[in-house]
Amino acid sequence: MLKKIFITQIRKALIKFELDIVKRKIIYFNKDFSFSNLNLLETNIIINYKLKNLITTSGKRLGSIEDPYFIALKYASYQKDERIFVETFIKKIKSIIKTPRTAAEAIGMNESKKLSLYPEWALVLPWENKLINESRKLYLKKLIAKRKKLKTYYNKNLNLKNINKIVYNDKIWESHGEQFFKLYKSIAIHGFKQTECIPISLFRYKNLYRCSLSEDGNHRARVAFILGAKTIPLKISKMVDFKDVEEWTNVKNKLYSLNDAKKIFKRYFNYSGKGTYV
Repeated sequence: MLKKIFITQIRKALIKFELDIVKRKIIYFNKDFSFSNLNLLETNIIINYKLKNLITTSGKRLGSIEDPYFIALKYASYQKDERIFVETFIKKIKSIIKTPRTAAEAIGMNESKKLSLYPEWALVLPWENKLINESRKLYLKKLIAKRKKLKTYYNKNLNLKNINKIVYNDKIWESHGEQFFKLYKSIAIHGFKQTECIPISLFRYKNLYRCSLSEDGNHRARVAFILGAKTIPLKISKMVDFKDVEEWTNVKNKLYSLNDAKKIFKRYFNYSGKGTYV
């Protein structure tokens, strides 16, 4: 009994702080997989989870027609020249992601007055530990930090009235396209580096388990998939258990009602979620 309580407390601590420990445990994912397969004192690596079953950050199946980055990458992947590749990617992604939305519109909760106050790119999901105010403050800084060429443009043009012009600017799409091209070329030649595990969230609903992409590794996962990889190593960086819904940060702070949080989780789990594309 004490051992069970101890393990439960460790699991909750890992969920709360999203700890990453150096020692690794390799896990084979199959129909008998459960939380009991995990070593909560180590970093757990799943090696055979099907890429086609990954949930994207917008709640869709990786590689589906509802995955705009994958569709744009697919259109561009036939181009060998970087400039044409990037131009093709930009044209396609802009034809899909056209109009800035509020966080409420992105998640499919137009009636939410709280979420309507925030832009799509600030959206946080019920089970995430970050707050929506924090997300809004940090989003642009993180976006620009990864793209050195945009810093000058960012510093000259940033103000509250034109933030969407930066988030949806062609320079941002160009940056995505360039990143996809470099990864596509590298993985096509050298293969996917097995040491560079993609961080994922492990979802549990009753006795079923699914993996969801997080903020990091989205581009690599899509490129590996479009190049024919069936699986790549996945690192469990967060565990999201449906039965813990009342303890989720953005439920406890009432950004989401308990019922709405349950609905959103189930939609994501079934690949029919709504979420931010940017």
